[in-house]
Amino acid sequence: MKLTRMQLFWIVATIEVVMAVWLRISPAITDAKQDAWLSILIGGLMGLAMTFFVVHLSMLHPNESLAEFSQKLLGKWLGRLVILPYLTAWFILAGDVMRTFADFIHLILLDSTPVWVIMLLMLALMLYMTLNGGLSGIGRFCEIAGPVTLAALVVSFLLNLGNIEWHYMKPFYADSGWQAILKASYPPASFFGESFMLLVIVSYLDKPRKAMPASLLSVAITLLFVIAAAITCLLVFGPNVAAKMRFPYFMLVRTIDIFNFIQNLDIFVIFIWVFGVFAKLSFYLFLTSSEMARSARIHNWRKLIWFTAPMILVIAAVIPNEDSIEPLQKLWRLIVIPICAIGIPLILWIVTLVRKTPTHA
Repeated sequence: MKLTRMQLFWIVATIEVVMAVWLRISPAITDAKQDAWLSILIGGLMGLAMTFFVVHLSMLHPNESLAEFSQKLLGKWLGRLVILPYLTAWFILAGDVMRTFADFIHLILLDSTPVWVIMLLMLALMLYMTLNGGLSGIGRFCEIAGPVTLAALVVSFLLNLGNIEWHYMKPFYADSGWQAILKASYPPASFFGESFMLLVIVSYLDKPRKAMPASLLSVAITLLFVIAAAITCLLVFGPNVAAKMRFPYFMLVRTIDIFNFIQNLDIFVIFIWVFGVFAKLSFYLFLTSSEMARSARIHNWRKLIWFTAPMILVIAAVIPNEDSIEPLQKLWRLIVIPICAIGIPLILWIVTLVRKTPTHA
């Protein structure tokens, strides 16, 4: 079950851009107003730095995932303990994504359908993709879904050119100041820090020592599209209106109206977005199952799907409403990223260097 570098690129780009453009724009606009694009840029550079670090660590242990090289470095029991924060983070992230998207579909399209029915349908598709294709199947799917998603973004930006108002981007810096810009950069940075999942995925590459270019490029492409989406939303709605929107990009697509002929494109964008969401959910279903199997040294990771899939569904179901998602996102920013993207990788990197340093009598 090996991945090519192109599949790695499209997996990371697809699963990151699909929720970044959908959900992560308005928090930056709320804090930094028309300078939100600058906050996202700074956050993206932080995310690229974290990506470089975790990929570098993984390349020091080629063909070994996090669950394997953590046990090699720290011992059996401490190595297993190290993987627990990652599994917790991935379960919460998958449940968060499932609940957010199910609520969105319920709100926009299927208002008479119970949310739990939508989540069950999503779970069934996740199971089908993961059980039948594994990681390589998800990679092949992302090679199709990724380009289609990015193409849809480009088209939506171009079709809104007639709606932009350049004065919404003025003044630069004066209304916000560096303190607000830097404060607004941390939520995007924590999102781009999701790339710590590369601690696992690099081990599945056919050439793991050449993972760095594809990994950095995928995060950079995601950053470029998130900045473009933020700028377009600002130019169309202005910072005051865009900051109040839960889904500014979706509202951006709804404003498209070319000669009263090209309009109501939001349904097509939702249809395309579904592919990216299922790719993300299937990926994290595989990730949690495979790492639990490797940590427990269970040969067939598919057996654990019957535990991990219901766990994701339960987490999504116990989130009572949209207001409860914000504390989870705060947990991700303040605890998960410092521990999983910085703290533990730094410890493992130091232990790796100490182990490889020759001793002299």
